[in-house]
Amino acid sequence: MTAHPNDPAGEQPCDYRNVLPDDASDYDRGVVEGGLTAEEQDWLRRQRREWEARCGGGPLSAEELVDRHTIDVVPARWARFAEYLPFETDGQACLPLSRRAVTDVARECRGSGAWLPLLVTSFAWGWGKRGFGPARLSWILNGRGPLPGLSPGEIDNRLAAAVQVLDDQGGRDAYQLLLERSRIPGFGPAFFTKFLYFAIRTDDERCLAPILDKRLARQMWCFWERRAGEAYAVNGPAARWLWRGPRWSSRRYQVYRAFMCRAAVQLSASGERWTPELVELLLFRGEPDDGPDGQQCRVPD
Repeated sequence: MTAHPNDPAGEQPCDYRNVLPDDASDYDRGVVEGGLTAEEQDWLRRQRREWEARCGGGPLSAEELVDRHTIDVVPARWARFAEYLPFETDGQACLPLSRRAVTDVARECRGSGAWLPLLVTSFAWGWGKRGFGPARLSWILNGRGPLPGLSPGEIDNRLAAAVQVLDDQGGRDAYQLLLERSRIPGFGPAFFTKFLYFAIRTDDERCLAPILDKRLARQMWCFWERRAGEAYAVNGPAARWLWRGPRWSSRRYQVYRAFMCRAAVQLSASGERWTPELVELLLFRGEPDDGPDGQQCRVPD
């Protein structure tokens, strides 16, 4: 992968200072540069210990902890997309689909140059057992009602273009491409960041395109809300508006990436290695009102 100024490879690939937008607001810059509080760090470390215990006991590396994260899917519900999936769609009532398995699909896509299998597999992983997922995916691939969808070839071309930008220019530009110029109707940030995350996870640098969905945006709202009384936040928008989705701006995504990099580096200072994707996993699994101060945050619909 070619290094890029906003996504440097090498000794410090996740230095938040190389990711935080130059035009970040005082509020965003203050939260990211201020980093996690001691209580927030302790909470995340407890979440890691709990996840290690669920994974069979530790210590386990950050990568192994993330690899072992599974989401249950109902294979039969995805039968119409069987040609793209890495699992059989009959014979099993429920299947635990791991991040490692989805990453393996991404590696195969890099080898073949065809990216529809990763779109479908990451989409199934993201929806899990919820029943509406296959219908949503069908809208993306086939259109909805009188509105025709893009052809499979065009979807694959747009995905391939996004991966090329991801490799050459970084996560923010790839996000912007799928948000605007190469948008795939029905395929919004909550799911195309999952696609980008797995696409870049095939490389050694695993901090460049973290998943951002409503659940993680809710966690970010909580972090920003806890700091709303700081001087840098006084003239800024309310935290709930900054993190309201579902189409976060590319700058908002870049701020999110910087925050995750900052958190991982800060947590690693004690000698235990952390990665942004591990921070993302633990925040995804946790509930905001289970956080260090018990504050309840709810993202408005």
